[in-house]
Amino acid sequence: MAATIEIYTWSRCPFCIRAKALLKQKGCHFTEYCIDGDNDAREQMTQRAGGSSTLPQIFIDDQHIGGCDDLYDLESRKHLDFLLQK
Repeated sequence: MAATIEIYTWSRCPFCIRAKALLKQKGCHFTEYCIDGDNDAREQMTQRAGGSSTLPQIFIDDQHIGGCDDLYDLESRKHLDFLLQK
């Protein structure tokens, strides 16, 4: 069964674009919440992410992964595939 992936983004954020590119490259389907200018959505994201307010914020099966660098770190340590296939 494939993991449930959610990603909070801004439409022109280069880190958001890069994170989505990695997920697409891996053939993942994800739910994107583009929160451009939506302060309420950003506050929800920040609470959900344990105070992190930078973008993107990525969740896999409701587990907070972090941002783009965190996603690529998981990939470099060969741990991302494990999370995606849970």
